[in-house]
Amino acid sequence: MGITSSSTLTSQFQNYFSKELLSIVQQETVLDQFAMKAPIPKNNGNKAITMFRFGPPSVAGVQSLSEGTAITTANYRALVLNSLSKSLAQYGQVIGLTDILRATDLFNSLQQATKTSGLDMALWVDSVIRNVLVGSNLTASGSSIGSAAEGAGTFDNSDACNTAASSGGIKVYGNPATLTTQTFSGLNSATAAADATMTAAAVLDSMTRLKRNRAPMINGGYVLATDPRVTRDLMRDSDWLNASNYGNKGVPFYKGEVGSIYGCRVVTQTNSFVSTGSATAADEFIYQASAAGGGLAVSKDIIASFFFGNESFGIPALTGDDPLSPKVVITDTPDKSDPLNQLVTVGVKLYFAALRLAAGNTASTANPVWYLVHRTKTSTTL
Repeated sequence: MGITSSSTLTSQFQNYFSKELLSIVQQETVLDQFAMKAPIPKNNGNKAITMFRFGPPSVAGVQSLSEGTAITTANYRALVLNSLSKSLAQYGQVIGLTDILRATDLFNSLQQATKTSGLDMALWVDSVIRNVLVGSNLTASGSSIGSAAEGAGTFDNSDACNTAASSGGIKVYGNPATLTTQTFSGLNSATAAADATMTAAAVLDSMTRLKRNRAPMINGGYVLATDPRVTRDLMRDSDWLNASNYGNKGVPFYKGEVGSIYGCRVVTQTNSFVSTGSATAADEFIYQASAAGGGLAVSKDIIASFFFGNESFGIPALTGDDPLSPKVVITDTPDKSDPLNQLVTVGVKLYFAALRLAAGNTASTANPVWYLVHRTKTSTTL
């Protein structure tokens, strides 16, 4: 006959459902906090964001004076006003919930849909900013975000920002002091940590270049926004200072700030622009959601980090009473398309663009180089 056990009377058992939800996997999005933010007033005829900058100081207009003789108008110092514009684009998504789900779900799906919509749009904003700074196109589909390189040409805030820092542009590769071939393919071929990774010396070189470009500082210093793997390489340096050990307790931390090196404050972002190492230059503008992994071997991940001075890029204001700020729209009433009110929708929309204010193919007066894209490999194999 046998023994009756829990394994023989299985139909009486049911799964226990815990109402304690696990945390959502969230990206660490940090870039928007370093932007110049411009409000877009309602009914003001604006479908683009435009920012202005007067020309830099110059001694060309300073004249030797003769007693009693006025400077002629032909020798007056003329002011120059430069502007940059970027058309705004509208983005949105919708989550649909049925009435049966709403009546029977164990969890508050409407609340979760609202939270998810906000997190999705925050990730989209961060991705738009990231891709504009790198110079990679943002395609219409989020699943293929950054899948194509921009065309070359005169700087118009939509090109690929493809000039090396040594020639007045924004691109830096590996450790500039030791990596002899300052190109994407040169970095791909470099297999020594001293050449290919972010080091204290490389940080100091990028900070020095920003200072030479007269990039204004942010709260008294420059900022490096980078991947956790690059941060890990820097943390192993003896010059690293943890944020918890800062002496200036009155200075607020940036979102994601983990420490500093030579006074450059380091913030970690998980939504990094990662390319697969290649001998093809255009591949540096192609984002790889699943790249080749860390390490120093050829064709491994090449990670783009950002060194920021102030006024590097601009975005519309995303908070306050701005009519074009992000909005979550919940529709839970019947209409002609849903007369029985069988569906509740949660939507989020945004009118947005990111505008490079401070980088071009040359260090022109209109677009000074006030941020750098610093590409490296990483010593970790993660």
